Amino acid sequence: MAIDPLQLAFGDMEYELGVTRKMLSRVPDDSFNWRPHKKSWTMGELASHIVDLLWWQIITLEKDGIDMSKPWPKTNVSTQAELMAAFDSNERKLLATLGRTTEDTLSEPWTLQYGDQVYFTESKATVLRRFGISHLVHHRAQLSVYLRMNDVPLPPSYGPTADEN
Repeated sequence: MAIDPLQLAFGDMEYELGVTRKMLSRVPDDSFNWRPHKKSWTMGELASHIVDLLWWQIITLEKDGIDMSKPWPKTNVSTQAELMAAFDSNERKLLATLGRTTEDTLSEPWTLQYGDQVYFTESKATVLRRFGISHLVHHRAQLSVYLRMNDVPLPPSYGPTADEN
């Protein structure tokens, strides 16, 4: 049986989105302004950034790059209901975009820059894996620490949590 290269490379996307949904659904309304340290994002800013990473993945697949010196949409919510609505919207758009993605698309170059300063040019596949999925998982793990520090029971990620045993 032949293995679909897209499924092999990004077959975990829907699983990671599901785990992310569960984690975001635990952010309490009264904790959006909480931060563990003065240099850290608030819980709301971190959760919003996670939602924005889905937009980042869409842009990775649909555009040739992004110039961070130009304005780009950022999620700005203050309740869990708003957070989940933004996540749902970005998830639908991302899954539709992934459904149209081909191997040829993934081999195209993608550039991150700030004005004339080019930070990198990589294949869309590399950017999607590194700055889409891995970046999403990284910040989701940060969010789990924020939630734990606020005594919020954690959902499972890759197995049961202490809150479920």
